[in-house]
Amino acid sequence: MIVTFYDPMNMRFGGGGERWLFEVSKRLSQRGHEVNIINLKYTPMVNWRDFECGGYFNYFELPYVKLPRGFPFPSLSSVSRMVREFNNSDIVYFYADAPNELFLKIFASRIRSSLIGGFHTFMQRKITLQKLYTFIMKHSLKVFDAFHVPNTYLLRLLQDWGYKEVFFLPNGVDTLTFKLCNNPANSPTFNILFSGRLSEEKGVGVLIKIIRQINENSNFHDMRFIIVGTGPLKSLIRSTVKKYSNVEHKVRLSHSNMPRVYKNSSMLLLPSYSEGMPLSILEAQSCGLPVVGSNIPGVKDVVIYGETGALSRVGSVDEFVEGIKRYHKLWRASPNEYYSLCKKIRKYVVENYEWTIIINEFEKMLRQVVSSSQKLN
Repeated sequence: MIVTFYDPMNMRFGGGGERWLFEVSKRLSQRGHEVNIINLKYTPMVNWRDFECGGYFNYFELPYVKLPRGFPFPSLSSVSRMVREFNNSDIVYFYADAPNELFLKIFASRIRSSLIGGFHTFMQRKITLQKLYTFIMKHSLKVFDAFHVPNTYLLRLLQDWGYKEVFFLPNGVDTLTFKLCNNPANSPTFNILFSGRLSEEKGVGVLIKIIRQINENSNFHDMRFIIVGTGPLKSLIRSTVKKYSNVEHKVRLSHSNMPRVYKNSSMLLLPSYSEGMPLSILEAQSCGLPVVGSNIPGVKDVVIYGETGALSRVGSVDEFVEGIKRYHKLWRASPNEYYSLCKKIRKYVVENYEWTIIINEFEKMLRQVVSSSQKLN
């Protein structure tokens, strides 16, 4: 089967969606499929990273047009090339994050291959402009034969809009790369990890308030914060590092170094305002780390409250601090019991989110959509 993926962001951007795309494409290629990835040449330079396709897939970068807000679009000169690549494929997986689907609708009549709309993020519906756009989006999504969503919120939303061919497939994790963390009994500090883009939607402002509140309580002198990532709010993190000696910021850290970071951490903190299904959670839990995260779609799909982590109201600094304190108390009172919890968390991820399990279902979805489209034609 020839599978083509289209993502308007560049693989060098290195976000969660791009990391997911690399992992899925690599595994489909290893199963004998021919895989193409089409990106635009656009990427925010602040996150620019080296990228090698490793011989797993064919990779194309096309010129783009960028409006003041939102995703870039392929330039007019790129459209013919894109349509040609699409039509040489059995199926096209198109990142449908708004307003990409509106662009696709313009030239969809020229595409003969099956189309899957993939969601890896979604509009924050509290914003008035995006609420208005929802009406347009409901109808523009009709260009797709099926949809792939990583969380149950998006599954219900698309079903409520009348779409029936919606596949709920969570993200996966390489459990052989992300191994069980070190025994907490061997660590003198309780290491709280934040890994992600330093931006408003990732809850960086909340993170800083949590750090401030923890440091104002002298009972938590053995807590340490490790922040991994870069982004528009980097300067706020730099100021926080200067103010508190127990905060460390790792700006340029390749993904290949992350297993070591998780392995030496005690828990993951994720105060995001919106997510699709963050890979950082699966990677952390594969290493056995409990997660204290926002009670939002994508996070609550994989964090089992009271078993693999704690869920807090979005933006509630007090609830996040309480979640941290709960795990810190267990770690301090009984490191071995804490390690037993880590083992249980890893077991849960290995049994449910290992890439082999996920890619089996993803491949099955592709075959089903192609088969259904051929019957209709």
